[in-house]
Order: sequence, then C-alpha cells, then structure tokens
Amino acid sequence: MKKVIQSTCVSCHGGCGVLVTVENGAITYIEGNPGSPTRGTMCAKGLASIQHIHHPGRVTHPVKRAGQRGGGKWQKITWEEALDTIAGKMKGYIEKYGANSIAISQGTGRGYNRYTARLKNSVGTAHTLGPAYICFFPYLITSAITVGEKLFCDYHGWGGKFPKTQISWGRQNEINNADGEMAVWFLNSLKHAKNLILVDPRATAIANRANLWLPVRPGTDAALALGMLNVIINEGIYDKEFVANWTYGFDKLAARVQEYSPEKVAEITWVPKEKIIQGARMFALDTPGCIQVGEAVVASSNSTQTLRAILCLMAVTGNVEKPGSMVDWVPTEAGLIEDFGREIRPPKENLASAIAGDTFRLPIGRSHPDTVLKQLREGNCIIKMLHQSGGNPLFSLPNSRNVREGLLNLEFISLAEQFMSPLAEISDVVLPAAHWLEEDAIWDEHARFMIGAVNKVVDPPGEAWPIAKIYNEIGKRVAPQDWFDTHEQMLDYQLRKAHIKFEEFKKMGFLARTGKDQQYEKHKTDYWVKGGGFPTPTRKVELYSTVLEKLGYDPLPHYKEPGESYYSTPELAKEYPLILNTGGRIPFYFHSQYTNLPWIRELQPHPRVQIHPDTAAQHGIEEGDWVWIESPRGRIKQTANLFSGMDPRIIVVQNSWSYPEKPGPEQDFLVSNANALTSDEGPFDPACGSVDLRALLCRIYKVEGQNHA
Repeated sequence: MKKVIQSTCVSCHGGCGVLVTVENGAITYIEGNPGSPTRGTMCAKGLASIQHIHHPGRVTHPVKRAGQRGGGKWQKITWEEALDTIAGKMKGYIEKYGANSIAISQGTGRGYNRYTARLKNSVGTAHTLGPAYICFFPYLITSAITVGEKLFCDYHGWGGKFPKTQISWGRQNEINNADGEMAVWFLNSLKHAKNLILVDPRATAIANRANLWLPVRPGTDAALALGMLNVIINEGIYDKEFVANWTYGFDKLAARVQEYSPEKVAEITWVPKEKIIQGARMFALDTPGCIQVGEAVVASSNSTQTLRAILCLMAVTGNVEKPGSMVDWVPTEAGLIEDFGREIRPPKENLASAIAGDTFRLPIGRSHPDTVLKQLREGNCIIKMLHQSGGNPLFSLPNSRNVREGLLNLEFISLAEQFMSPLAEISDVVLPAAHWLEEDAIWDEHARFMIGAVNKVVDPPGEAWPIAKIYNEIGKRVAPQDWFDTHEQMLDYQLRKAHIKFEEFKKMGFLARTGKDQQYEKHKTDYWVKGGGFPTPTRKVELYSTVLEKLGYDPLPHYKEPGESYYSTPELAKEYPLILNTGGRIPFYFHSQYTNLPWIRELQPHPRVQIHPDTAAQHGIEEGDWVWIESPRGRIKQTANLFSGMDPRIIVVQNSWSYPEKPGPEQDFLVSNANALTSDEGPFDPACGSVDLRALLCRIYKVEGQNHA
C-alpha cells in the first residue's frame, strides 16, 4: 500500500512543507511540497531524515543512570518511573530550596519553545541554560523596546512592492531557515531587488549577487551602522516625514552620530570610507529596503547597542511597516502560538530573586547562563536540577570545558533526546524523543504569519514520545492546573482561536495570513495603540530609548571595541595575532547535528577552518591540512580550507563540530568544537548578557603527522 502524507520539516528551525511517500509502513521518498508556502524547497538535512529515523543509535526507551555519572551504565525504566522521578525531583527541590533551584531549558528553536516556556513558568522558575542570549533573543528584545514589536523582512510583495535594497548583515539566509525567515522567500525576493548589500567579514555564498560588499572587521558592526547613519543624516537623505511624525529622539541621535564620521568608522571597521558612503546612500535612496540581521551581530559584548543602531538605520530611512520594508506580521487566525507559553506567569517574587538577573536588566525573568555555570563550578549556585529538551550546551555555550564542569556539579539532570549526546552521557534520566516524522505537532517560528502541521508519518522506535507529550506529562505531575489530560487536547487548545481541531489542521497542512490578509502601516491605525502609534512608551519608534534610560543604560546606540582585539588587548594580540570568528556555517549541518548521518557526513567528512591563502602560506599550510587553532582557552583542530574572500588577518572556524562516533562520555567534544576556544568570562553586553563569539584572538599552526585528510 502506497500513500503520500503532507507534513512540515523541522530538521533545522524548520518550516518547509514536505510530501512523504510511505509504502507498506516504510518511508521511501521525501520531497518538498510545491503547494505549501515554501514552494517545494528542501535541503540535505530534511532529505536525510530517512537515515535519521532508522539510525541504530537512537534512544528508544527511558533510562536512568546506573553507577557514577558519565560511567556509561544505564538501566531501562518505564515511562511512569521516569516521569515520576523527574516530577518528584522538581517538587522536592521546590519544597526545599524554592522554584529557582530548577532550570528548564532547550536547544535551538524547533517550534516547541512555547512548551519550554510554559513548563518553566508553571514550575515558577526564572532559570534557563539555553543559548538564546547569544542567538535571537537580543534582537527580539531590542526590537520590542525600540519599535514595540518584532520586525522582519518583507520578502513577499503582498503590499505591491518587494524590497528594492536589501542588506544581509552577518546572515547566510541563502542556506538556512532561521527564525522563521525562509531561504526560498529571500532568494525569490532577490529577483525583484535592485541592490543587495552584504555586510560580512567574508564573501559568503551570496556575494556573487551582491552589488556592494562591506567587509566589516568582526565585532565592529555598531560602528558601521553609526557611520551609515552619519552619512544619511548629514546629507539629509533620511525619510523626513517618517522621522518627524513617527520617531522619538532624532535630534539626539543626530548629535550622537557626529562622533562616527566615515573616516573614523573606516579606521575602526576596515571598510573603506567610500564604501560606507555608498552603502548609506544606496539604502536611504533606493527604497523600500530591509535589513536581515544574523546571529553574528548578536553574539557580541555590545549586541544591544549594535542592534539598536541597525534598528535606527531602518527607522530614519522610513523602512518600518511599509510594503517591502521591515514589518511586524499579523499572525494567523490561531493568534500567537507562543502565547501558549506566556499565558502562565511565574510568581513575581521568583523573578525578583533570580540570580544573575540584576546585572543584565533587559531579559526580565531569565537568568544568565554564563553566570549560572560559573556559580555551579564554584559551588554557590541555587540551581540543583536541570531539565533539558534537545540541544547541547557543551557545544552551544562559551568555553565548553567550563560548561561541562558546571553541569557536573548539578545534583540532577533529565534530558529528552534522540541520541546519547555528550549531555545525555552525564544525565541522570534520559527520555526518548520522537523525530518530526514520528509525531503530530504544530510548527511555528518567529515570522508568525504562518504555522505548519507536523503530521505523524511512521511510528517512532521503541517507546519514543513527541516532545510536546513529554512536556505535558511532566507538567501534569508538577502543576496539573496548567496542563492537559492528553497531548491531543493540548494541540486542540492551541488552535482554538482559529475554531479548528488539530485533526482538521493536519488535512489543511498549514495556516498562513498572506496577500491582502496582511496589514501594513499598522501604526496609522488602532492595531497597536488606540488613535495610532507604535506600542512603545512614546508611541513612536524610539531612536532615543526611554526604556534603556529608565534602566540606567545609554539610551542612544554607541560603539564599543570587542573585549579581545588588536586595540583593546594589544599585548595578547602579539601572542595571538589572528582574529577568530567561530561562526562558520555549512548548509547541510545544523549546529552539532547530523554528523552521525552517512549521507550528510559524506558531503563533508571533517570540520573546516577558512584561512586566507597568504596566511596559510606563512604557516606552511596547504588545502586539506589538519590545523591547530589555539586561543587563550585552549586549542582545537580542523582541516584547512583556503579562501581568499576575507582579510588575511581573519580565520573562520566551523561551529559546533561533533564526533558522535567517538566513545562516551565525552565523544571527543573538545577536539574540533569552536566553543572550546571562546570565553565565558566576558566582557558581557551590559543589558542582554551576550558575549563575544565572533571577534576573539587566536593563532594557527599545522598539525604534524596528520595532513591531507
């Protein structure tokens, strides 16, 4: 018997509509669904899912540790025992130490962020050890305090215009679906664009399409944005109508940017003055336009002010809420699915007593992972227990050695996972999680005009459960008033505003508010504020942030030199003379995932570090050689990929490389992992707590006796 089932791929942040062919209960083919909003596109990660679900290394039954932590000995247990153990630990710690003795966390956004948030809030804790503070969270929160909502690129032309000028700022949207912004939509919009400006230390894959490349020195993006604002404001080419009617603090911003002349910014950023001026004029005059901001901008000790500067660049050019510019999307009839997590709020006294919450005042109700892990290492941390779903902090958080040491000091770790990762190896209870082909779920991400139906295609191996079901069963045992009798009821509840049940949604495939159903220029209506305006304290886009001012931070964007650089640490630079960028991305890997899938591993068997040919020649390094990359925190090895599309003073290390084929408990997690080189000691962004991951110092040398892998 042969049938085709439509679903939504969640092999990365997800969102691609797919068609899955099943014959006699086995998947025989996966392809993109041309009838979905993602137009039939798929990538290697999704296509390799057949190998993922049949992988012999899958966790198939709940297990608990037998013997010492990391000893590799496990005992199979029932789901009832596993869930009762986890819930019992939670209730015991709450009673003895308070709710803040528990951390609830996850890895990348996979459409279940809302479940993590709901469990965290229903437990009543402020603590998480996730990577959001060095990922998308700073952009969300700076957008919220500046504009009042989240802004996304209008790639779609629903308002009659596509972006005429696009800036891809530290982002490789051409190879990934990140934060709800699909690669297919971005690439299609370029057919209609006059200009593409690439802001990146490297000439990435999209450089061949770019009209202008601004090769910014890593960590100096704020200076570049302020330099472009200097040109736009001083030449009077800003959107005078929008600025006069819909922004707050323009005069103060205009005064601030006088500190950032193109000449000065050229010295800071290594971008020629003429290119800074050209890029500023292009974005201001060839409108509408949009700016796609990447994680490279966020993983910085100055992320708040860098993002604020870029948001101000959007606003002064009038590229907010206009067709073809930056837009806050109207959600589907189901509303904001993420509200499922936010409708439960932890007690205010729990948030007020949160450790590491006073120093970084923007992430209200969230702890700071680096500070938490430091306290764990020092033995003075309130957190006793971590429950984690997916993800691997040993790869995603700074200074991997210190992360592991801190985690080992937790009294109890429970984890929902598909494989025995390095984190699973040191956990106390491991729960088997289903793959997206094995579960019913609702996919959503940050661009909220669309949600997708994840439809179960085959049964999971052994006793694996959907992530949402795991959350619900733990939640029912700890805070039953906040959770549901069944997983199915929970899915129905999230679609209630659309007046549909999940079984109906499965047949529909997706809900999307597109075309004429979208609304632009919402600030001119009652959409956010009665009488018009943006949902900020001044009802305008706050170039001068009253929120930051109230919290004691600089209300205007400014530049700050990275904590480790030629200029801030010149003596260290003599010993480590190269700039280390740890953000290398490959289209068929997703962070530390998929190195265990033969189809994917065949495409790239070894991790790669990009080195300029001149720099490689100075060190006697040839293409394919194994190379040591060393920072003050340690060293890793990757294979050399000679690449001339960047400054010879920069190297780019592939992020999060894992060796799941290596024996536990460590699985060689330090051998090629970029975060074995990064620092968890700061400096941190004063408001968000983010840290420099893309602008550090290092040196390189050839691995003797292991060449041409």
